[in-house]
Amino acid sequence: MLFNSLIFITIFLPIALLGWFGLQKLLNPLPAKLFLVGMSLWFYGYYNPWYLIILVGSTIVNYGVSKLFTVTKTKGGRKAVLITGILLNVGVLFYFKYFNFFIDNCNFILHTDISIEKIALPLGISFFTFQQLSFVIDRYRQDAPDYGFWDYACFVTYFPQLIAGPIVLHNEFVPQLQARKNRKPDWESFFDGTGLFILGLGKKVLLADVLAIVVNAEYNNIAYLDLPAAWITIIFYMLELYFDFSGYCDMARGIGKMFGFALPENFDSPLMATSVKDFWRRWHKTLSRFLTTYIYIPLGGNRKGTAVKCRNLMIVFLVSGFWHGANWTYVVWGLLHGIAMVWEAVFPKLRFKKDWMNRIVAGVYITFTFSIFRSESLSQAWLLITKLFAGGFHSFTVGLSNTLQLPETYAIRKMLALKLPQLQNPFYMTCLFLLLGISLYLVRGLKAEEWLEKNGCKKRGIVILALLFVWAFISLSQVSTFLYFDF
Repeated sequence: MLFNSLIFITIFLPIALLGWFGLQKLLNPLPAKLFLVGMSLWFYGYYNPWYLIILVGSTIVNYGVSKLFTVTKTKGGRKAVLITGILLNVGVLFYFKYFNFFIDNCNFILHTDISIEKIALPLGISFFTFQQLSFVIDRYRQDAPDYGFWDYACFVTYFPQLIAGPIVLHNEFVPQLQARKNRKPDWESFFDGTGLFILGLGKKVLLADVLAIVVNAEYNNIAYLDLPAAWITIIFYMLELYFDFSGYCDMARGIGKMFGFALPENFDSPLMATSVKDFWRRWHKTLSRFLTTYIYIPLGGNRKGTAVKCRNLMIVFLVSGFWHGANWTYVVWGLLHGIAMVWEAVFPKLRFKKDWMNRIVAGVYITFTFSIFRSESLSQAWLLITKLFAGGFHSFTVGLSNTLQLPETYAIRKMLALKLPQLQNPFYMTCLFLLLGISLYLVRGLKAEEWLEKNGCKKRGIVILALLFVWAFISLSQVSTFLYFDF
């Protein structure tokens, strides 16, 4: 189920909120937890009920592994349990996400002809697998208590973070679940959560999905792009991904606040970063935290000299690339970010004195690497790179702008077609650069929570939120999935 869908906004969310707070009035908290798990399973299984088998099975198996740490006292035994837990989680992830990729590459390298049916990728498997891996490792380190099963099930399946993050740690969620103060509505938190949800919905529906119209059209038309059109396409993709992911994070945190839960921040104005390292402090913060805590630091982090640090950085970003998907484009993207991190670690003083100049350099590099991330294959990525640097100039941008056939501009487009056809192309170009300008302005503006703190309780802020919700709600007929659902 999608946050940006009629069924979620008009049916699922009201039922979930009423049921949760209604059952919290009981002395026994168990019915409310059972209800929350049940609603989360409905949310997850709405797209494909068969995926529930994987989610429920993964939850039960990982909880069983965590219980083994309670009864296993020897160091060797606990390490065996840890290795078993890691192998089970990585094995499931490998089978569903990478097995087809592995077979295809074996066929290519070994000239074999192994044929298997394509394995469907369950939604959110990377997210709930990493989340449970963190718990298993914390149990081994004795950093996590022995929770009851329903507390653990709520932690894993809680629907706002289930499919696309944030990757929540047990101590960020379960204590809130168990706290009695969260058993009744906090109206201030509920208002803030509603405002966050609306701002995130607007980012997704009114910006990301509109930017996607151009991106999707031109990624299917790369051979015909000229140099300016190629750069506009990759900039629009970076902005699409930015507002798509930012919108999802705002909506997830907003729903969490409605239920009385504070989910960790996952997105902190990453396109204002002054370096690639700074970008990863801001972009998908909980994934960066997982990779740092459970891979980078155990490998030695930066404690064993520059060479080991550089090796560890490359390993982490290779894992990050593979985590995002089973395609060599993701691997190359990860390695390019790893190379940039190594460069910054080895040459920390090779920077401009002005932060705005560093932002431009970091932004161009990040946008360029994400153009490879978006490509369907390395050959398509290479074709796009040739267009970026040797695409020539043949006015393709005019044709690119004509893809913006928005419902909001229908009347104007019809009038121009009938009365002033010579103004159609200038109108489309104006729309294109107006969309670009608005997007860049918002990238540099206040974060959603900062905006709410400043404007949310004022009449002007309430009016803006109401109008934004109505506009986004009307536009839900163009509903699309969040990009990070694919990862």
